[in-house]
Amino acid sequence: MPLEKDWYTAQRDRIFFTWSAQQNVRGFEIVDAEGPRFKVAGQGWMWDLQSQTYNVCAGHRHPQIVARMIEQIQTLPAAHPHALLPVRMELAQLLHLHTGMHKAFFTTGGSEAVENAIKIARLVTGRSKIITRRTSYHGATLAVLGIAGDQRKKPFERDLANAFHIEDPYPAREADGEKCSDWLESLTHLIERENPETIAAILLEGMTGVNGMQTPPRDFWPGARKLCNDYGILLIDDEIFSGFGRTGKWWAWQHWGAAPDILVLGKGLTSGYGPMGAALVTEKIARHFDDKILWCGLTNFAHPVSCAAAVATLRVLENEKLVENAARVGEALRRRLLALNSGPGGAKIRDIRGKGLMQAIVFDRPSATFLELLWERGVFAPGAADMMFICPPLCLSEAQMNEIMDIVESALGTWN
Repeated sequence: MPLEKDWYTAQRDRIFFTWSAQQNVRGFEIVDAEGPRFKVAGQGWMWDLQSQTYNVCAGHRHPQIVARMIEQIQTLPAAHPHALLPVRMELAQLLHLHTGMHKAFFTTGGSEAVENAIKIARLVTGRSKIITRRTSYHGATLAVLGIAGDQRKKPFERDLANAFHIEDPYPAREADGEKCSDWLESLTHLIERENPETIAAILLEGMTGVNGMQTPPRDFWPGARKLCNDYGILLIDDEIFSGFGRTGKWWAWQHWGAAPDILVLGKGLTSGYGPMGAALVTEKIARHFDDKILWCGLTNFAHPVSCAAAVATLRVLENEKLVENAARVGEALRRRLLALNSGPGGAKIRDIRGKGLMQAIVFDRPSATFLELLWERGVFAPGAADMMFICPPLCLSEAQMNEIMDIVESALGTWN
Protein backbone atom coordinates (compact mmCIF):
# COMPACT_ATOMS: atom_id res chain seq x y z
CA MET A 1 0.00 0.00 0.00
CA PRO A 2 1.58 3.34 -0.99
CA LEU A 3 2.13 6.02 1.63
CA GLU A 4 -0.38 8.86 1.61
CA LYS A 5 2.42 11.41 2.16
CA ASP A 6 6.18 11.59 1.78
CA TRP A 7 8.01 9.32 4.25
CA TYR A 8 9.26 12.22 6.41
CA THR A 9 5.78 13.60 7.02
CA ALA A 10 4.37 10.10 7.42
CA GLN A 11 6.86 9.32 10.17
CA ARG A 12 5.86 12.44 12.07
CA ASP A 13 2.22 11.45 11.71
CA ARG A 14 2.61 7.78 12.67
CA ILE A 15 5.44 7.59 15.23
CA PHE A 16 5.71 9.38 18.57
CA PHE A 17 8.77 11.40 19.51
CA THR A 18 9.98 10.70 23.05
CA TRP A 19 9.76 13.10 26.00
CA SER A 20 8.20 15.84 23.84
CA ALA A 21 5.10 17.73 22.85
CA GLN A 22 4.93 16.34 19.32
CA GLN A 23 4.49 19.64 17.46
CA ASN A 24 7.64 21.08 19.06
CA VAL A 25 10.07 18.45 17.77
CA ARG A 26 12.24 19.51 14.84
CA GLY A 27 13.53 16.06 13.87
CA PHE A 28 16.42 15.51 11.48
CA GLU A 29 17.33 12.88 8.89
CA ILE A 30 20.58 10.98 9.50
CA VAL A 31 21.95 9.68 6.19
CA ASP A 32 25.39 8.41 7.26
CA ALA A 33 27.56 7.94 10.34
CA GLU A 34 31.14 7.01 11.12
CA GLY A 35 33.31 7.15 14.24
CA PRO A 36 32.35 10.18 16.36
CA ARG A 37 30.21 11.87 13.68
CA PHE A 38 26.94 11.50 11.79
CA LYS A 39 25.67 13.16 8.63
CA VAL A 40 22.38 15.06 8.47
CA ALA A 41 20.49 15.62 5.22
CA GLY A 42 20.77 19.27 4.20
CA GLN A 43 23.20 20.01 7.04
CA GLY A 44 26.30 17.88 6.55
CA TRP A 45 28.57 16.10 9.05
CA MET A 46 27.94 16.72 12.74
CA TRP A 47 30.18 16.00 15.70
CA ASP A 48 28.10 13.78 17.97
CA LEU A 49 28.43 14.99 21.57
CA GLN A 50 25.44 12.91 22.64
CA SER A 51 26.54 9.52 21.23
CA GLN A 52 22.91 9.04 20.09
CA THR A 53 21.33 9.19 23.54
CA TYR A 54 24.63 8.25 25.25
CA ASN A 55 24.73 4.84 23.54
CA VAL A 56 27.44 4.74 20.92
CA CYS A 57 30.59 4.26 22.99
CA ALA A 58 32.57 2.39 20.28
CA GLY A 59 31.75 4.86 17.52
CA HIS A 60 29.29 4.85 14.64
CA ARG A 61 29.15 2.04 12.09
CA HIS A 62 32.11 0.12 13.49
CA PRO A 63 32.83 -2.68 10.98
CA GLN A 64 33.60 -5.34 13.59
CA ILE A 65 30.33 -4.81 15.46
CA VAL A 66 28.32 -4.75 12.24
CA ALA A 67 30.01 -7.92 10.98
CA ARG A 68 29.42 -9.84 14.21
CA MET A 69 25.72 -8.91 14.18
CA ILE A 70 25.33 -9.99 10.54
CA GLU A 71 27.08 -13.27 11.32
CA GLN A 72 24.65 -13.92 14.18
CA ILE A 73 21.61 -13.04 12.07
CA GLN A 74 22.75 -15.50 9.44
CA THR A 75 23.44 -18.18 12.08
CA LEU A 76 20.50 -17.84 14.47
CA PRO A 77 18.55 -14.57 14.70
CA ALA A 78 16.20 -15.57 17.56
CA ALA A 79 16.17 -18.13 20.36
CA HIS A 80 14.25 -19.27 23.45
CA PRO A 81 15.48 -17.73 26.74
CA HIS A 82 16.65 -21.18 27.91
CA ALA A 83 18.61 -21.95 24.76
CA LEU A 84 22.33 -22.59 25.30
CA LEU A 85 24.21 -20.50 22.73
CA PRO A 86 27.94 -19.81 22.28
CA VAL A 87 27.30 -16.09 21.87
CA ARG A 88 25.47 -15.95 25.22
CA MET A 89 28.31 -17.80 26.94
CA GLU A 90 30.94 -15.50 25.39
CA LEU A 91 29.11 -12.38 26.52
CA ALA A 92 28.67 -13.69 30.05
CA GLN A 93 32.35 -14.59 30.26
CA LEU A 94 33.45 -11.16 29.01
CA LEU A 95 31.20 -9.38 31.49
CA HIS A 96 32.52 -11.55 34.32
CA LEU A 97 36.07 -10.65 33.26
CA HIS A 98 35.43 -6.91 33.20
CA THR A 99 33.11 -6.59 36.20
CA GLY A 100 34.03 -9.39 38.60
CA MET A 101 30.31 -10.13 38.95
CA HIS A 102 29.19 -13.74 38.88
CA LYS A 103 25.98 -14.02 36.87
CA ALA A 104 23.93 -11.89 34.48
CA PHE A 105 20.24 -11.34 33.80
CA PHE A 106 19.77 -9.81 30.35
CA THR A 107 16.99 -7.40 29.34
CA THR A 108 16.10 -5.29 26.32
CA GLY A 109 17.14 -2.00 27.91
CA GLY A 110 18.25 -0.10 30.98
CA SER A 111 14.85 0.53 32.55
CA GLU A 112 14.09 -3.20 32.47
CA ALA A 113 17.51 -3.94 33.92
CA VAL A 114 16.83 -1.63 36.88
CA GLU A 115 13.38 -3.17 37.35
CA ASN A 116 14.84 -6.65 37.52
CA ALA A 117 17.67 -5.55 39.81
CA ILE A 118 15.02 -4.25 42.21
CA LYS A 119 13.03 -7.48 41.95
CA ILE A 120 16.17 -9.51 42.67
CA ALA A 121 17.04 -7.34 45.68
CA ARG A 122 13.55 -7.77 47.12
CA LEU A 123 13.53 -11.51 46.50
CA VAL A 124 16.94 -11.98 48.15
CA THR A 125 16.41 -9.75 51.19
CA GLY A 126 12.68 -10.23 51.78
CA ARG A 127 12.48 -6.46 52.21
CA SER A 128 10.75 -3.85 50.05
CA LYS A 129 12.16 -0.32 50.35
CA ILE A 130 14.60 1.06 47.75
CA ILE A 131 16.60 4.20 48.56
CA THR A 132 17.74 6.55 45.77
CA ARG A 133 19.17 10.06 45.50
CA ARG A 134 16.88 13.05 45.18
CA THR A 135 18.26 13.96 41.72
CA SER A 136 18.52 10.39 40.43
CA TYR A 137 17.18 8.98 37.18
CA HIS A 138 17.04 5.21 36.65
CA GLY A 139 14.59 4.65 33.82
CA ALA A 140 11.17 5.35 32.36
CA THR A 141 8.89 2.53 33.57
CA LEU A 142 6.38 3.40 36.26
CA ALA A 143 8.07 1.33 38.95
CA VAL A 144 11.49 2.85 38.26
CA LEU A 145 10.16 6.39 37.90
CA GLY A 146 8.44 5.87 41.23
CA ILE A 147 11.58 5.08 43.21
CA ALA A 148 13.82 7.67 41.54
CA GLY A 149 13.76 11.42 41.97
CA ASP A 150 13.66 12.62 38.37
CA GLN A 151 11.06 15.24 37.46
CA ARG A 152 9.65 13.02 34.69
CA LYS A 153 7.68 11.18 37.37
CA LYS A 154 5.48 14.19 38.13
CA PRO A 155 2.58 13.43 35.71
CA PHE A 156 2.15 10.03 37.41
CA GLU A 157 3.07 10.96 40.97
CA ARG A 158 -0.39 10.51 42.48
CA ASP A 159 -0.38 6.86 41.38
CA LEU A 160 3.13 6.02 42.62
CA ALA A 161 4.20 4.66 45.99
CA ASN A 162 6.14 6.89 48.36
CA ALA A 163 9.82 7.17 47.47
CA PHE A 164 12.82 7.32 49.81
CA HIS A 165 15.38 9.92 48.73
CA ILE A 166 18.83 10.93 49.90
CA GLU A 167 19.17 14.71 49.92
CA ASP A 168 22.07 15.55 47.60
CA PRO A 169 22.64 19.31 47.33
CA TYR A 170 25.36 20.39 44.92
CA PRO A 171 28.09 21.39 45.42
CA ALA A 172 28.17 18.89 48.27
CA ARG A 173 29.64 19.56 51.68
CA GLU A 174 32.69 17.32 51.92
CA ALA A 175 33.55 15.40 55.07
CA ASP A 176 35.91 17.05 57.55
CA GLY A 177 37.56 15.75 60.69
CA GLU A 178 34.37 15.99 62.71
CA LYS A 179 31.51 15.40 60.31
CA CYS A 180 30.69 13.27 57.27
CA SER A 181 29.50 14.81 54.00
CA ASP A 182 25.94 16.07 53.77
CA TRP A 183 25.03 13.30 51.29
CA LEU A 184 26.23 10.54 53.61
CA GLU A 185 24.65 12.26 56.59
CA SER A 186 21.29 12.31 54.80
CA LEU A 187 21.61 8.63 53.85
CA THR A 188 22.49 7.63 57.41
CA HIS A 189 19.51 9.50 58.87
CA LEU A 190 17.17 8.10 56.20
CA ILE A 191 18.15 4.51 56.99
CA GLU A 192 17.69 5.10 60.71
CA ARG A 193 14.30 6.74 60.16
CA GLU A 194 12.94 4.04 57.85
CA ASN A 195 14.32 1.09 59.89
CA PRO A 196 17.19 -0.73 58.11
CA GLU A 197 15.39 -4.08 58.39
CA THR A 198 12.81 -2.83 55.88
CA ILE A 199 15.33 -1.61 53.27
CA ALA A 200 16.19 -3.98 50.42
CA ALA A 201 18.68 -1.83 48.52
CA ILE A 202 20.38 1.50 47.99
CA LEU A 203 20.32 2.29 44.26
CA LEU A 204 22.91 4.80 43.04
CA GLU A 205 24.10 5.97 39.65
CA GLY A 206 27.82 5.38 39.14
CA MET A 207 27.85 9.05 38.22
CA THR A 208 24.77 11.16 37.59
CA GLY A 209 23.95 11.80 33.94
CA VAL A 210 21.66 14.47 32.55
CA ASN A 211 20.39 15.49 35.98
CA GLY A 212 23.62 17.38 36.57
CA MET A 213 26.73 15.17 36.35
CA GLN A 214 27.45 15.86 40.00
CA THR A 215 30.62 14.33 41.42
CA PRO A 216 29.69 12.78 44.80
CA PRO A 217 31.53 13.66 48.01
CA ARG A 218 34.62 11.51 48.55
CA ASP A 219 33.13 9.65 51.51
CA PHE A 220 29.72 8.94 49.95
CA TRP A 221 30.26 5.69 48.05
CA PRO A 222 32.53 4.11 50.71
CA GLY A 223 30.05 5.23 53.39
CA ALA A 224 27.09 3.77 51.49
CA ARG A 225 28.99 0.50 51.08
CA LYS A 226 29.67 0.33 54.83
CA LEU A 227 26.05 1.04 55.72
CA CYS A 228 24.94 -1.75 53.38
CA ASN A 229 27.41 -4.15 55.01
CA ASP A 230 26.29 -3.14 58.51
CA TYR A 231 22.57 -3.58 57.87
CA GLY A 232 22.34 -6.35 55.27
CA ILE A 233 21.22 -3.92 52.57
CA LEU A 234 22.21 -4.52 48.94
CA LEU A 235 24.10 -1.84 47.02
CA ILE A 236 22.91 -1.50 43.40
CA ASP A 237 25.09 0.49 41.01
CA ASP A 238 23.36 1.88 37.92
CA GLU A 239 26.09 2.23 35.28
CA ILE A 240 23.69 2.55 32.35
CA PHE A 241 24.96 6.04 31.52
CA SER A 242 28.42 6.10 33.11
CA GLY A 243 29.62 2.57 32.35
CA PHE A 244 31.81 1.05 29.62
CA GLY A 245 34.58 3.61 30.01
CA ARG A 246 32.66 6.85 29.67
CA THR A 247 34.24 8.34 32.81
CA GLY A 248 37.72 7.07 31.98
CA LYS A 249 37.34 3.84 33.95
CA TRP A 250 35.32 0.78 32.99
CA TRP A 251 32.81 1.58 35.76
CA ALA A 252 32.33 4.88 37.56
CA TRP A 253 32.18 3.14 40.96
CA GLN A 254 35.90 2.44 40.52
CA HIS A 255 36.58 6.14 41.12
CA TRP A 256 35.13 5.76 44.62
CA GLY A 257 36.40 2.25 45.47
CA ALA A 258 33.13 0.67 46.65
CA ALA A 259 32.07 -2.40 44.70
CA PRO A 260 28.31 -3.07 44.38
CA ASP A 261 26.26 -6.21 44.98
CA ILE A 262 24.26 -5.71 41.78
CA LEU A 263 25.59 -3.91 38.71
CA VAL A 264 23.07 -2.52 36.18
CA LEU A 265 24.16 -2.01 32.57
CA GLY A 266 22.62 -0.69 29.35
CA LYS A 267 23.32 1.81 26.55
CA GLY A 268 27.03 1.19 25.92
CA LEU A 269 26.60 -2.56 26.44
CA THR A 270 25.95 -2.91 22.69
CA SER A 271 27.22 0.56 21.77
CA GLY A 272 23.59 1.20 20.84
CA TYR A 273 23.72 -1.26 17.92
CA GLY A 274 21.03 -3.43 19.49
CA PRO A 275 18.58 -3.09 22.40
CA MET A 276 20.01 -4.65 25.55
CA GLY A 277 20.49 -4.15 29.29
CA ALA A 278 21.71 -6.37 32.10
CA ALA A 279 21.64 -6.81 35.86
CA LEU A 280 24.79 -8.56 37.10
CA VAL A 281 25.02 -10.05 40.60
CA THR A 282 27.61 -11.44 42.99
CA GLU A 283 28.00 -15.17 43.50
CA LYS A 284 26.22 -14.99 46.87
CA ILE A 285 23.13 -13.48 45.25
CA ALA A 286 23.29 -15.88 42.31
CA ARG A 287 23.38 -18.91 44.66
CA HIS A 288 20.18 -17.72 46.33
CA PHE A 289 18.29 -18.73 43.18
CA ASP A 290 19.82 -22.17 42.81
CA ASP A 291 16.83 -23.66 44.65
CA LYS A 292 14.45 -20.67 44.64
CA ILE A 293 12.48 -19.35 41.68
CA LEU A 294 13.84 -16.25 39.99
CA TRP A 295 10.58 -14.44 39.27
CA CYS A 296 12.02 -12.49 36.34
CA GLY A 297 11.66 -13.04 32.62
CA LEU A 298 11.35 -11.43 29.20
CA THR A 299 10.43 -12.73 25.76
CA ASN A 300 13.63 -11.33 24.23
CA PHE A 301 15.91 -12.29 27.13
CA ALA A 302 19.56 -12.39 25.96
CA HIS A 303 18.53 -11.85 22.35
CA PRO A 304 21.20 -13.49 20.17
CA VAL A 305 21.75 -10.51 17.86
CA SER A 306 22.05 -8.08 20.76
CA CYS A 307 24.43 -10.53 22.47
CA ALA A 308 26.55 -10.49 19.32
CA ALA A 309 26.59 -6.68 19.32
CA ALA A 310 27.60 -6.66 22.99
CA VAL A 311 30.40 -9.20 22.49
CA ALA A 312 31.79 -7.20 19.56
CA THR A 313 31.49 -3.94 21.51
CA LEU A 314 33.44 -5.34 24.44
CA ARG A 315 36.13 -6.67 22.07
CA VAL A 316 36.42 -3.24 20.42
CA LEU A 317 36.69 -1.49 23.79
CA GLU A 318 39.45 -3.92 24.76
CA ASN A 319 41.42 -4.07 21.52
CA GLU A 320 41.27 -0.38 20.67
CA LYS A 321 41.83 0.65 24.31
CA LEU A 322 38.87 3.02 24.18
CA VAL A 323 38.52 3.20 27.98
CA GLU A 324 42.10 4.42 28.22
CA ASN A 325 41.42 6.81 25.34
CA ALA A 326 38.41 8.24 27.18
CA ALA A 327 40.60 8.89 30.21
CA ARG A 328 43.38 10.52 28.16
CA VAL A 329 41.15 12.63 25.89
CA GLY A 330 38.92 13.40 28.87
CA GLU A 331 41.86 14.93 30.74
CA ALA A 332 42.72 17.07 27.71
CA LEU A 333 39.05 18.06 27.38
CA ARG A 334 39.02 19.07 31.04
CA ARG A 335 42.00 21.35 30.46
CA ARG A 336 40.25 22.99 27.50
CA LEU A 337 37.06 23.46 29.53
CA LEU A 338 38.93 25.05 32.43
CA ALA A 339 40.75 27.34 30.01
CA LEU A 340 37.41 28.25 28.47
CA ASN A 341 36.09 29.04 31.94
CA SER A 342 38.95 31.47 32.58
CA GLY A 343 38.86 32.99 29.08
CA PRO A 344 36.87 35.87 27.56
CA GLY A 345 33.62 33.90 27.47
CA GLY A 346 34.09 32.45 30.93
CA ALA A 347 31.77 34.98 32.55
CA LYS A 348 28.87 32.98 31.09
CA ILE A 349 30.07 29.73 32.76
CA ARG A 350 29.14 28.87 36.34
CA ASP A 351 30.63 25.39 36.62
CA ILE A 352 32.52 22.60 34.84
CA ARG A 353 31.55 19.06 35.89
CA GLY A 354 32.27 15.46 35.09
CA LYS A 355 34.99 12.93 34.31
CA GLY A 356 36.47 11.40 31.18
CA LEU A 357 34.18 11.85 28.18
CA MET A 358 31.19 12.54 30.42
CA GLN A 359 31.40 16.26 31.15
CA ALA A 360 29.10 19.25 31.41
CA ILE A 361 29.25 23.02 31.23
CA VAL A 362 26.82 24.88 33.47
CA PHE A 363 25.97 28.37 32.20
CA ASP A 364 24.54 31.42 33.92
CA ARG A 365 21.53 31.32 31.57
CA PRO A 366 19.45 28.76 29.62
CA SER A 367 21.62 26.82 27.17
CA ALA A 368 19.12 26.28 24.31
CA THR A 369 20.24 29.18 22.10
CA PHE A 370 23.91 28.21 22.53
CA LEU A 371 23.16 24.63 21.50
CA GLU A 372 21.47 26.01 18.39
CA LEU A 373 24.61 28.02 17.57
CA LEU A 374 26.65 24.85 17.82
CA TRP A 375 24.23 22.94 15.58
CA GLU A 376 24.67 25.60 12.89
CA ARG A 377 28.45 25.12 13.18
CA GLY A 378 28.34 21.33 12.88
CA VAL A 379 28.24 20.21 16.52
CA PHE A 380 25.30 18.24 17.92
CA ALA A 381 25.41 18.95 21.65
CA PRO A 382 22.74 17.85 24.14
CA GLY A 383 21.69 19.94 27.10
CA ALA A 384 19.05 20.67 29.72
CA ALA A 385 18.04 23.92 31.39
CA ASP A 386 21.34 25.79 31.89
CA MET A 387 23.65 22.89 30.96
CA MET A 388 25.47 21.53 27.93
CA PHE A 389 26.69 17.93 27.99
CA ILE A 390 29.83 16.64 26.27
CA CYS A 391 29.52 12.86 25.85
CA PRO A 392 31.01 11.86 22.48
CA PRO A 393 31.84 8.32 21.35
CA LEU A 394 34.95 7.07 23.13
CA CYS A 395 36.86 6.78 19.85
CA LEU A 396 37.17 10.59 19.71
CA SER A 397 40.80 11.62 19.27
CA GLU A 398 42.47 14.52 21.04
CA ALA A 399 42.81 16.36 17.73
CA GLN A 400 39.08 15.94 17.07
CA MET A 401 38.27 17.08 20.59
CA ASN A 402 40.34 20.24 20.06
CA GLU A 403 38.56 20.90 16.76
CA ILE A 404 35.21 20.65 18.57
CA MET A 405 36.38 22.87 21.42
CA ASP A 406 37.59 25.49 18.96
CA ILE A 407 34.03 25.61 17.60
CA VAL A 408 32.60 25.79 21.15
CA GLU A 409 34.96 28.62 22.08
CA SER A 410 34.13 30.56 18.91
CA ALA A 411 30.38 30.12 19.43
CA LEU A 412 30.67 31.18 23.08
CA GLY A 413 32.25 34.45 21.95
CA THR A 414 29.25 35.27 19.75
CA TRP A 415 26.56 34.15 22.21
CA ASN A 416 24.61 36.99 23.78
